[in-house]
Amino acid sequence: MVEVYRRLIVVGLALGVIAGNAEKIDEFFAQTVANAQHLATAADLRSISNMLDYHFMRTGRYPRSEDFSAWMERHFKASATRELGLDHWNNALIYRTDADRKTFVLISPGPDGLMDTVDDLRVTGP
Repeated sequence: MVEVYRRLIVVGLALGVIAGNAEKIDEFFAQTVANAQHLATAADLRSISNMLDYHFMRTGRYPRSEDFSAWMERHFKASATRELGLDHWNNALIYRTDADRKTFVLISPGPDGLMDTVDDLRVTGP
């Protein structure tokens, strides 16, 4: 019986510590999720950029901006959890190429979903 009381006291103390630090735990969790979203989006941009460079090496040009969605569908598999062409905040990726299709820019608007802010992620090529 003493062992049961001892375990209940330990559990009670642990729950008290957790409850007393709930805000810190929530903040830590939110920051961990934000970091994971940032890293996953950066990895996606790099993978797409690599395939765009491969396309350029084969054809001498990057895909047209208006063909980007179809190009993505041909070169990447759709995920059960996220549509192709979206970052990890569910914002549409922005792909632009110049008139001669010799350079490109691929942009995620980042967590705020707004273009041209400090949290945007951007890859350019070549």
